[in-house]
Amino acid sequence: MTTLELLACPECRGTLALQRAASGQGRSAAGEDSLRCSACRKEYPIRGGIVHFLEPESLTGLNRRFAAMYDWMSWFYRPFSPLMFRFIGLSERRARKQILDRLEPRGGRVLEISIGPGVNLPYLHERGDVGEIFGLDISLGQLKRCRSYLRSKGWPDELYLGNAEALPCRDNSFESVFHIGGINFFNDKRKAIEEMIRVAKPGTRILIADETDKGVRAYDTVAPGFSHRAGADKHKVTAPVDLVPPEMREVQVMEVWNGYMYLLEFRKPA
Repeated sequence: MTTLELLACPECRGTLALQRAASGQGRSAAGEDSLRCSACRKEYPIRGGIVHFLEPESLTGLNRRFAAMYDWMSWFYRPFSPLMFRFIGLSERRARKQILDRLEPRGGRVLEISIGPGVNLPYLHERGDVGEIFGLDISLGQLKRCRSYLRSKGWPDELYLGNAEALPCRDNSFESVFHIGGINFFNDKRKAIEEMIRVAKPGTRILIADETDKGVRAYDTVAPGFSHRAGADKHKVTAPVDLVPPEMREVQVMEVWNGYMYLLEFRKPA
C-alpha cells in the first residue's frame, strides 16, 4: 500500500490520490492503478508495485546515460558488490556500516535515494531504531531487482521510480535521508541536495556518499572507459560540499572505504 501522506506530485507538489484500474480515465483505465495529482491532474502509474514518477524516455543528459547504464548493471550488481569490497580491502558489512551507522532515524522513516537493488537494506532492517523504509532510483532495472529482493525477504519497503532532483515527497517527511553512489554524475547536484534537505525533518542528519577521484579511476579496471564516459577524465571528482546551503549545521567531509569514497554529511537546522 502506497503511503500517500508522504507523497506529493514531483511536478507541482500537489496532493496525490489513488486511482483504481477499474475507474477513471488515462492510465488507470488501461488496467493499472495510478496516483493522480489533484492540482495538475498528472497521473503516475503503479507497475509491479513500483510507482513510476518518471518515464525513462523523458530523462536527459547524464541522468539518461546513467539510468541506462544501471539498468544493464542491475543484472550483476548484487553479486559484483562483495567482489568490489574485496578489491578495496574491506568486508562489505564493515564498509556499509561505516556509513549507515551514522544515520539517526530514531525509530522514524528512512529514505534512501539511489537505492539500487537494495544492497543497504539488510543493514537497515537489522537496526532497532529504523521505522519504515522508502527507496527511490532513476533506474527501473535496479528497482525491479530490488522489488524481487524485498519479496524474497518479506519486507514491506516502498519503491519509487523517480529523479533525485525532483523528489515525489512532501516537505519534512523523513527522520533519515541518505544517498550512496551516483550524485557525482547527476544532471543537477545542487537541486538534488536541496531536495534531500526539503524532504528531511528539521534536525535530520543527511548523508551523501560517492566515489572519490581515486574510486572513479578504479572503475576503469573493471569497466574500461568508465571515467571517460562519465566525463571524469576532464576534471577531478570532489565532494559537492560547496553546494550545501550555508544554513546547514555540522557540515563535514571525510574519506571512507579506504579512500575510494567520500562521505559528506550535514544536519538540517532544527
